[in-house]
Amino acid sequence: MVEAEDHSDTIQQLSLFQEENILLNSAIQDLLVLKLEEAKKAFREYQNIYPNGESVDDKLKLSVFLSDGLAKASSAAFGKPDGLCHLWEDFENYAKSIGVDDGHLITGIKKSFFKHVVDTINRYELANIPFLADQTPTGYVYIQAGNYERAITSLQACLPLSSANAHIYGYLGDAYMLSGDPLYARKFYLEAFLIDPIAIDWRHFKDRELIALKEQIQEDQEADHAIAAHWLPSYAYVRGMFKPKAIRQLEILTALVDDFLHINKTILNDSSRELNARLFLKAIILCDNETFLRMVKGIDYADIRRQMREINEPLFSDYMRHIGARNHKE
Repeated sequence: MVEAEDHSDTIQQLSLFQEENILLNSAIQDLLVLKLEEAKKAFREYQNIYPNGESVDDKLKLSVFLSDGLAKASSAAFGKPDGLCHLWEDFENYAKSIGVDDGHLITGIKKSFFKHVVDTINRYELANIPFLADQTPTGYVYIQAGNYERAITSLQACLPLSSANAHIYGYLGDAYMLSGDPLYARKFYLEAFLIDPIAIDWRHFKDRELIALKEQIQEDQEADHAIAAHWLPSYAYVRGMFKPKAIRQLEILTALVDDFLHINKTILNDSSRELNARLFLKAIILCDNETFLRMVKGIDYADIRRQMREINEPLFSDYMRHIGARNHKE
């Protein structure tokens, strides 16, 4: 007769393990939905009961930081949406400073946090205001909260008030990218690059392919962020990541020509890599509008391409191959 094995210890250990996970998961879920008092209590309880369990020090610190920050937000100055946006920036910096690299956790907290900011916007009756008090686009809040359709509507309302704002075009690109329309997103990214690539909010930039290409430019050319950001759109263009920009209004094309000529004149005294990159990109756009360009005095199509070759011959060669292949397809 075979004696029955005693599994009581195993069953007890399994039960404790399940209870440990239940308590930990409950604490994390509370943190994710900003039930911060509950989260702090659960993390501390977990530490007391399971001192040798998974470390929750960082999660507890995050809970405390947000709890204290939102407590201060009860005052009028901090409680408004722009103040809450600054609190989130401080939170992201704090999370990085203590070495938290759990992207899923931070992303989950972010959605809940910005839904709270949206609620605050509605409470202050600011939903139809394009910019918050500190000039943060209201659409930025909707992006972070995951409401991309509302973000697009809100950001488009900013354009008549701030048409030369790379931030706005960059956020519009982000909103379209996150809503699943990368082709349309890059139309807005290109507009942002033409205005000022440094003014784009790179911290929240959503086009992973463009970010990867920028990092490649930095590595291959030993360039810093600013230089790589200025060259990025031209390198992306020759890879087919940007479609041709057709200009239909003569005044817009004339303004682009004036800007091109101004940079060209400036380069005589300051031939920096950034200025050359800006000139190269604007040359690409002017060449995309060759037929229309004939109506503008003071500029020559052949001279534009000659300057492109002088500025960056390898990239110009790639550009010519790209144009040839594109024309062949058409």
